[in-house]
Amino acid sequence: MTDALIASMRRAVEAAPDDVVLRLHLAELLVGAGKGDDAVTHLGVVLAADPGNGKAHSLMTRAVGGAPDHQDFDWQAAENDLRA
Repeated sequence: MTDALIASMRRAVEAAPDDVVLRLHLAELLVGAGKGDDAVTHLGVVLAADPGNGKAHSLMTRAVGGAPDHQDFDWQAAENDLRA
């Protein structure tokens, strides 16, 4: 189902390339499907049109593999490091 949805969203973006909301949704689907490299291009277009778009920034971070897993983050160790 996800591949069909992504294909449909790609066609929608091709038909309306200036629609930032469509591109953002497509990028979100691509990131969720593990296709971050494909999402980067769409997120670049979104951020060029709306540089302050927080959702696009967050997705871009995830797309390039830079999002830390906060569940495994050792906050106590980080606090101790900052204290030093």
